[in-house]
Amino acid sequence: MAYISKNPDPLLQALQQCDHQLELWLSRSPENVRLLVQNPAAALQAAHLDLSRDAMIELIDVLTALADKLDLTLPESAGAA
Repeated sequence: MAYISKNPDPLLQALQQCDHQLELWLSRSPENVRLLVQNPAAALQAAHLDLSRDAMIELIDVLTALADKLDLTLPESAGAA
């Protein structure tokens, strides 16, 4: 049985508060998705999310580590038409 904490992670709480905002920003352009994969810090700033500085830094660290672990690199021509 999975353990469910009574004290949710602050990053998860912050993401729940701005997930619609990020989803909308990503849906506007393939370039936004590309930016998130290539440079999470720049993407999160460009999306103008309502996140605290600490949450933003933690999210950037998580996204960068995840992209590195999954080797999420996009070919130069991806998304270009």
